[in-house]
Amino acid sequence: MNKNINLEKNLTSLELGYQAKGFVAFLSKDSSLNRVIKDFRCGYTRASSFFKKEISKVKLTLVYSREEMDSLIGYKTASWFVGYAGFSNEIFILSPSVFDKESNHSKRDFRKVLCHEICHLFIRQIHHSYEPVWLEEGLAYWVAGQKSRLRNSNPIFNNPKAIFLIDTRIRWNKTISSQPDVPYALAFLLVDFLIKRYSKDSIVKLLMSLEGRYSKKKFCQKFRKLYGKDIKLIMEEFFSIQNIKQEGGEKYVFRT
Repeated sequence: MNKNINLEKNLTSLELGYQAKGFVAFLSKDSSLNRVIKDFRCGYTRASSFFKKEISKVKLTLVYSREEMDSLIGYKTASWFVGYAGFSNEIFILSPSVFDKESNHSKRDFRKVLCHEICHLFIRQIHHSYEPVWLEEGLAYWVAGQKSRLRNSNPIFNNPKAIFLIDTRIRWNKTISSQPDVPYALAFLLVDFLIKRYSKDSIVKLLMSLEGRYSKKKFCQKFRKLYGKDIKLIMEEFFSIQNIKQEGGEKYVFRT
């Protein structure tokens, strides 16, 4: 991180929930702080309600440039990259004051993106791995109330085995490097389907059942035990109800 920026940052604390405290690191001249605090509380409450858990301490660090974000993450980030949740209950996110200037997102996206990152912290309290990636990202998308940004067609949506193209970090990153929206859209739709067709509790139980290093074989076994069906059959059902053709191109939405 840029040391000068780091030294200039102030730290404020706030109550997030029952015995849960949050901390925000920010520049004193940041006029968006009140909004951030409001959105922070809102996102925490939403995630805590869904996962039925509390996190005692969450630190939110506001970032003010792409350069600073790259320094924090340790590599050159893409323009769509606006936030990151670490394993020590810390979130780094672009401040609303620069959100649309330093990324391709609208300022309107800030609240939901922040909630998305908060969800990652809750998920890691339950399951200490990031795999399967589609489950973690899809859940974070769903709880935060985000919608798919995908508007272009992609053959991945016609492939019932696509879930195993976005389950590991390597396969997820390979897909996201060429079309960033595709894996997020598919992950959201899969989680949306499982919650609507079955229940919220079932998908949380699935997350809780995962332990140790991710294994496709073990995951499929646990999925079958919980849902009573082979994952391939459920994925075939999922893909069969996708509304593929729409006027003006292909758009992928869950057909209710």
